[in-house]
Amino acid sequence: METTKYEKYIVRDTLQWNVFPPFTPRMLFDSKNHFPEMDFGIRYTYINEPIHMETPHAHDFNQFFCFLGTPEDQRVFDGEVELYLGEEETKNIINSTSVVYVPAGLVHCPVIWKRVSQPMMFVNIVLVSSYTRSDQHEGYADRLELSAKEATIEEAASVLGVPVPQPDYLPEGYIVQEIYTQDNSVKMYLAENPLEKRLVNMGDAEQPRQQNVIRSKLGITIKWHPEGEDVKLATGESTEVGQYEGVIIDEEQHYVLWFLMPVKSGQYEIGLAVGKKMPVKELKTIAQSFK
Repeated sequence: METTKYEKYIVRDTLQWNVFPPFTPRMLFDSKNHFPEMDFGIRYTYINEPIHMETPHAHDFNQFFCFLGTPEDQRVFDGEVELYLGEEETKNIINSTSVVYVPAGLVHCPVIWKRVSQPMMFVNIVLVSSYTRSDQHEGYADRLELSAKEATIEEAASVLGVPVPQPDYLPEGYIVQEIYTQDNSVKMYLAENPLEKRLVNMGDAEQPRQQNVIRSKLGITIKWHPEGEDVKLATGESTEVGQYEGVIIDEEQHYVLWFLMPVKSGQYEIGLAVGKKMPVKELKTIAQSFK
């Protein structure tokens, strides 16, 4: 595809897995990952059946909730939503296309779609470059295709064709619980106790499929690139990981740190995903300890 000198202003990959299945994927954009000088983020979701979203929390930035009617005619809002605001959790009814200002510090949620007669749209606009909240989750939730195969570390090495690097340092309570191989990559999930897993439906009626949602403390993805193979890290904020080059991607509920670890015959591409309760400095310490 031909590009122009304005390509740097176009962000083409903005779909993210929704934290509220089955409404996924959704558009999610935070300016920190692309335009760090701007204070802006947006989450755009279609709602087509009743759903209970979120628990009470607050932010240190302003935001706007936009409740829109059916895509064919946004004036048609055939449904009812309960929006709870304040520490006392005052219930507010939304039954028409509306915009709600949520100032910094105001406790808000849950948002409960009680009745949805036609598809609606929900847009969450945040005036900050990086999304944070008063109840940041410690864990990390990942989606894994059912085709992924559980493996031992030896079996995972066989899939990669090289030994699987592992961190020499891990915080207390971070124990490898399960390892999977999928599409020539290895995924490792760490937690103090056995993993929480649940099955969710994906896609639409014509192309339905299922995935496992896995909640862990830390998710590790490892890929192998032989010498001479071109590797481009994901888009994010450039950062040094000891002697390695890397990027940090600021997602809604977690950070992802990707870095390249060169060895004699090629290089490993390693991604660490963790809830935002872990300081980035400690995440880098884990990354630097890989051998």
